[in-house]
Amino acid sequence: MVHQVYNKFRNYNVAIVFFQFTLVFGLLVILLALFGYHFTFVKLTNDTLPILITLVSFYILGWVRKIEKIWVISVTIMVAIILGWFSLTINSYETIESPNGNIKVMISHRGITLGETNHFYELYLYTSVPGLVKKVNEETIHIITRGESATNLQILGVENAVWINGEKVILKSPYAGEIQVEFKSRD
Repeated sequence: MVHQVYNKFRNYNVAIVFFQFTLVFGLLVILLALFGYHFTFVKLTNDTLPILITLVSFYILGWVRKIEKIWVISVTIMVAIILGWFSLTINSYETIESPNGNIKVMISHRGITLGETNHFYELYLYTSVPGLVKKVNEETIHIITRGESATNLQILGVENAVWINGEKVILKSPYAGEIQVEFKSRD
């Protein structure tokens, strides 16, 4: 009898702590994003990882606390809608380095084709904190092409990049001219 009560109490505490940790992690991700910082593993999963972890922690909490099924179903439907929205804007990620290797930039890119192709790019500078990047372009870079078979990175002109003293990179796009991206601060 005492053993059963102990196991129930232990599972209850673990579920509560896991749910609280998940909420703190989610708030940290949101707070960092407000200041332009992102965890690379969150960006590489197109922001679905924190949502799925939160959903799993909610299921565990609901199971342990015996939350009514209507709440579990409602939250599941809401999460499915959010994940469906994110699935419409799946980005690919590539990393480029300066020639001397002291600066690394992660490029988020996607192309949408409806007669013409719209290419969208966001650049993130790796910081001195492992796994943390800072968004360096304020507005998304947008290039429109028609009938091109070049990759998104070729459209952006990554292979012709000119790195200037760790302060900026100039991407020489054959479709949009020179695109200058300044690294205002490294951290």
